[in-house]
Amino acid sequence: MRSRKFPFVFSLMMGVVAGTSACSNGGQQPVPGAVDTAPAPPPPIVPVVVTPQERQLYLDAARTSWNLVNRITEPSTGLARAHAKYSYVTLWDIAGAIAANYTAHELAFIDDATYDAHIQRILATLSTVDLFDKKAFNRTYDAKTGRMVDNANKISNVGAGWSSVDIGRLLVWLRIISVKQPKYTPLATQVVRRLNMSELLEDGNLRGFQVDPVTGKSSSFTEDEIGYQQYALSGFSMWGAKVNPDGLDVRRNVAAINVLGVRLLMSSPGNDRVMSEPFIMLGMETGFRTADIARQAAQVLAAQTARYQRTRIVTAVTEDALPDPPYYFYYYSVYHRGKSFVVESLDDKSVERPRWVSSKAAFGWNAVLPSAYTQLVMRTVRPAGTPDGWGSGVYEDTLQPTVVPSLNTAALIMESALYKTRGRPILAN
Repeated sequence: MRSRKFPFVFSLMMGVVAGTSACSNGGQQPVPGAVDTAPAPPPPIVPVVVTPQERQLYLDAARTSWNLVNRITEPSTGLARAHAKYSYVTLWDIAGAIAANYTAHELAFIDDATYDAHIQRILATLSTVDLFDKKAFNRTYDAKTGRMVDNANKISNVGAGWSSVDIGRLLVWLRIISVKQPKYTPLATQVVRRLNMSELLEDGNLRGFQVDPVTGKSSSFTEDEIGYQQYALSGFSMWGAKVNPDGLDVRRNVAAINVLGVRLLMSSPGNDRVMSEPFIMLGMETGFRTADIARQAAQVLAAQTARYQRTRIVTAVTEDALPDPPYYFYYYSVYHRGKSFVVESLDDKSVERPRWVSSKAAFGWNAVLPSAYTQLVMRTVRPAGTPDGWGSGVYEDTLQPTVVPSLNTAALIMESALYKTRGRPILAN
């Protein structure tokens, strides 16, 4: 996930690939009357046996992804660039770099000494980089120098603000390495103690902060998208922060919608965007902590399956970096602002293209909720794999690869391989 306000733009993509044309295939309907926040049970998922061929596919994709991460890592900081031609990284990306290194070690792609050197370097960087207003990690840093970057995309001594969601992802991964590898607990704790939790959480809820790159004015906002809220707050809770229990409960402060006959929950009255990624990460990293979160995850996937059944368009949506101008980074949401399967820019401008089948969504869904449909999605995204890394996916209408391998895609593919080969969440004993 990228910071929601005034984020950087992927301006140095490798060429321009034509987008696709496809209707939004709406079908969403508000549920009238009082909202029953307990979703109907999802359709049963037929268990899928992991064949040796599928296991090898995941391992090969993870190794290719690790080769990319290793290639784009800056030795001076241990941070990996967002992609080969873009040096700036968010806290979300930094957490992804930790995830990639952890997974590479668990899958025996790197030895103990190499892994230790990488993690020590990343934690040392996080222990020393400047904080925004001495309160929180800045939204964006330069991977090579560790300097803060402002919302005008320039190196800055002031910074850009912070995203508590992005920081929450970092906290999840700091907890994972602390629990699974206690030797890193002191350094990880030192990093966490740099944060002013009372500023990041307002009444126990996620609070973001931004600086307008034009006016210089600052403002705060609530980060409450369903899925992302539960995921990020779990990271804060793991480190003893006082979080609002309602924020962890997927049934609280929500409304129900009907997307192509599938009942979903959305945040109400906050940001009502419904995405794949947080539910995939919850399943792979911490496990679905409650039956309600598991049901919502299954319904998010079921809505995408329903779109395929209705239109025959293979559907696996999330947010991704793409080579398509003018925005180069797009949200492909199951639902947002009254529309289903809508594509939007970083500043929430609705666009008709590009539309793509996401590589990381394919690998992730097929790991945590495997089915005949997710296997179809996996076959669909196969052209996105290259010797240089996995691109963000394939375009819906042409099934041609989108190219541009990125850190975020690589990290989630690697996580999915670890989950797939072990059959349990990463944080599980």
